[in-house]
Amino acid sequence: KISKPARYLEPYLGLHYPATDIPQASRFLFRQNRVRMIADCHATPVRVIQDPGLSQPLCLVGSTLRAPHGCHAQYMANMGSIASLVMAVIISSGGDDEQTGRGGISSAMKLWGLVVCHHTSPRCI
Repeated sequence: KISKPARYLEPYLGLHYPATDIPQASRFLFRQNRVRMIADCHATPVRVIQDPGLSQPLCLVGSTLRAPHGCHAQYMANMGSIASLVMAVIISSGGDDEQTGRGGISSAMKLWGLVVCHHTSPRCI
């Protein structure tokens, strides 16, 4: 359902942005973790303390609810958005000779686009 936008908000429905608007590191993360939620970009991040007994450093790349980078939180604030849900649209670039690259991601998988939902108040799904 597409709700009627508030008069004070700029409509984003139907807008398209170039791939260069998404940093390469973010594109890599979306290929690995296809759903990203930010319940409140103004929330104070939770400090994660790693157990000293762990042999490998803790990695939150696969976490759906990790804190946004400061620049992304500012980007959301500039848009008047506080919460967001982003779903990556991944396509296969074809070919039977798929290579598995860094992070176990097939090189034949390509980020085609993003479905982005924003809200002006904190939301948790």
